[in-house]
Amino acid sequence: MFIKKRGKINPQRKTMGKQKPFYILYLENELQRRIDNNCNYSLRAFAKSLEIDASFLSKILLRKQPLALKKAEHLAQKLHLQSSQRKKFILSIADDQKCFSLKKVDGDLTDCK
Repeated sequence: MFIKKRGKINPQRKTMGKQKPFYILYLENELQRRIDNNCNYSLRAFAKSLEIDASFLSKILLRKQPLALKKAEHLAQKLHLQSSQRKKFILSIADDQKCFSLKKVDGDLTDCK
């Protein structure tokens, strides 16, 4: 989750005491970088540049909805990630998908972040 204050977001590295996945941190940091370059830049503008719906991006950042691997590849292309960053980005999404699936079955089955 992030908090926008005076044109800046403050990524909170932890969610309920647990570390955020790499892809969430990357998206938050990229949004913050763009806000730093243009104080009028918004989540909606960021979503438009990624060619996804703003409400979908918000749900992803809040970890309310898992991100499909096909969509992850699309985002990696739109973000122009280098090979090593792309790999880390997609692997963190795959790990998060596993956690979402396990939590659906039984929240006690996993200690996922």
